[in-house]
Amino acid sequence: MAPHGPAAAALPGTMRAEPSPRPLAVAIAYSRLPLPMTRADQMTVAHLIAFLAARGHAIDLYTLDNGEPISAEQRAWLNARCRSVHIFPQRMVRRLLGLVAGLLRGLPLQVGWFLNAAQSAALARGIGDCDLGYCYYIRSAEAMRGLRAVRPTFLAMQLSQALNTRRMVAHYRNWRERLLYAVEGRLVRSYEPRVWRDFTRTVLIGADDAAEIRRLCRGSGLPEIDNVVFGPHGVDVRRFAPRPDVTPAPRSLVFNGVLRTYTNVHAITWFVEHVFPLVRAGAPDATLTIVGRDPRSEVRALHGRDGVTVTGEVADPADWIARAELCIDPVQAGAGMQNKLIEFMAMGKPVVATTVANEGIGAMPGEHLVLADEPGTMADAILALFADPSARIRLGVAARRFVEEGWSWEAQYLRLEAEMVRAVDEAGGP
Repeated sequence: MAPHGPAAAALPGTMRAEPSPRPLAVAIAYSRLPLPMTRADQMTVAHLIAFLAARGHAIDLYTLDNGEPISAEQRAWLNARCRSVHIFPQRMVRRLLGLVAGLLRGLPLQVGWFLNAAQSAALARGIGDCDLGYCYYIRSAEAMRGLRAVRPTFLAMQLSQALNTRRMVAHYRNWRERLLYAVEGRLVRSYEPRVWRDFTRTVLIGADDAAEIRRLCRGSGLPEIDNVVFGPHGVDVRRFAPRPDVTPAPRSLVFNGVLRTYTNVHAITWFVEHVFPLVRAGAPDATLTIVGRDPRSEVRALHGRDGVTVTGEVADPADWIARAELCIDPVQAGAGMQNKLIEFMAMGKPVVATTVANEGIGAMPGEHLVLADEPGTMADAILALFADPSARIRLGVAARRFVEEGWSWEAQYLRLEAEMVRAVDEAGGP
């Protein structure tokens, strides 16, 4: 669920958004620098900043520096869109100390890893000059937790990490990673049903994430979460657009994603092992191109197998998606939503995906895409689409329309902005 390649580090374009009639001052707490956009969460925060700035809102960014370099151009981009930018070093010693301190408090590992007392203190001082606080991911929750009494605060939890880690433990093969996520799963199952109560709103991607947290609340004997607003990610519908000038290669499949992320590693290795041989049995000339940066060894080992190419990092994944006759998203672990899926659909591509991949997006099976969870049914769906050009065109056109109608960054953030204004009004106005 992430961008990749040099193009992923490009600066977000100007949002198509009219100035807001209700400009707000927003404090954003985040666990890393939003640029370069080499991770899905960086992409989301960078586009949020671009949207809020285009709408005329003032942004005070309180963010951690984990050592990822950004260019002078990227830093200038941030400074031009934010009223103030506060950057707090978060090097390895501080992370390890935070991890220990977090464990002593029963915090999830990912929360302790990003604990930063200087960031918390600065937010406590500065939020009084803002109308609202917005903190991205539970990793930053402790930086803003408890400030609800000063200003309305939003926790962009996005996905239920309890659901996410449960699926990871169920699917991952590496015993070290299964053990790590089993420990983390236990901690987030205790944290998620409690942390939301310290924020005015909790932003989640989809209904399955909300249902998981409600289940955890009931299991802990706590009040069920009742402050959810839905705020999925969007897609750049101008960059990811149909390419009528590109003729797809016959019987070609494409998968793209950051290939160090184990949800993607598991997905594509499962597909190559269990599904692609069935596809090749029915279409011996079928090809699969696996696109993405930082491929792990098990992904690199797939390169050169019958019909399989692993590209590694590419200049722009949209170029490779355009050449595909079909796109696949066989993700089985994880929660939230799959950015790659809406990128495929935005480009007007027919897609075969799992139910989990579509979970946070809610595209209509058979109308916008084809869903299949078992190797045989997935292979059959791919072969049927290879053989039916009219079905491929119909799915691709419907997929593009589905994204245009509700999945641009502007569309998602306009809904989020309305919730921000509502929360400020409930608190007595800006």
